[in-house]
Amino acid sequence: MRKRVAAIVSVILVGTAWTEVPAQRFGLLHRLREARAGAAPKTDGAVSVPLSFGGLDRHYQLLDVHRGHAPAPLVIVLHGGGGNGGTMIARWSAQARSAGLVVAAPDGIGRRDRMGTWNAGGCCGEAMSRGVDDVGFVRAVAEDVARRTAIDPAQIYIVGFSNGAMLAHRVAITMGDRIAAAAMVSGAIFGNEPRPVAAVPVLIIHGEKDDVVAFSGGKSPTGFVARAQMRPFLPTRQSVDFWRQADGCAASPGVTRQPGLVIEHSMACAKGGEVVFYDIPGGGHEWPGAAKRPASSGGGDTLDATDVIWRFFQDHHR
Repeated sequence: MRKRVAAIVSVILVGTAWTEVPAQRFGLLHRLREARAGAAPKTDGAVSVPLSFGGLDRHYQLLDVHRGHAPAPLVIVLHGGGGNGGTMIARWSAQARSAGLVVAAPDGIGRRDRMGTWNAGGCCGEAMSRGVDDVGFVRAVAEDVARRTAIDPAQIYIVGFSNGAMLAHRVAITMGDRIAAAAMVSGAIFGNEPRPVAAVPVLIIHGEKDDVVAFSGGKSPTGFVARAQMRPFLPTRQSVDFWRQADGCAASPGVTRQPGLVIEHSMACAKGGEVVFYDIPGGGHEWPGAAKRPASSGGGDTLDATDVIWRFFQDHHR
């Protein structure tokens, strides 16, 4: 019995969809089935692209639906811990086809195929413990996509969920001279981040009821996630303040209140900087709009993260 429990915990710790499936909705056995399946929704038109980097054979999924021969925006999307590129491609497919985007969804590192984690400097799992250079991998993905199709270098964007959002912070810090804007959903920073190389427009979305990456910071309330951390999460407010300082946003943000949602908007920033924070008081650890995609009205109960993020990205070019 002890061996069986240990095996279950091991599988969950290194690669279940602990950031892709809200923990409060599913029991342990359901999460174990998700881990064993490692399944992601299949998206017509996306192809798996092999890419050797850092001595590892890695992959990313590429959805190229841009029209004509003009260079297209590139959106690099980073899945949560225990997920894979397919989970994010599914979230971005409709928007990509509507706007004519190129979407690249890298796969993280994990002991089981299609259940990856990212090394974000303080979390998570195998990618962190092995010291994998995931920022370098994301850079290599952007360069590889540019060799394959026509990409507008002024419209390269990074977005991530949970562990992927933690890495998106790192990518924006390190590649700010190349990234036009960044968006983070249910992510965190750790306090050991270097100074950003350039001002980057940033959109942060986080629910106050998040029970995986707590809004108040610290070790994750979810035990097996906490064990995948090397450093505690900083409170979400500190992530927002980090980027306000980096982007030179001296003035107090404008605040808009809607049912189930508070939006803070800092625009009086240094050249190229802007910080928008979507605070969802009743929101959990989730990608808003993932279960269904209603037309976004800005309210917390109808917020479509993909739509909101793309509208934010459209306003920014490097």
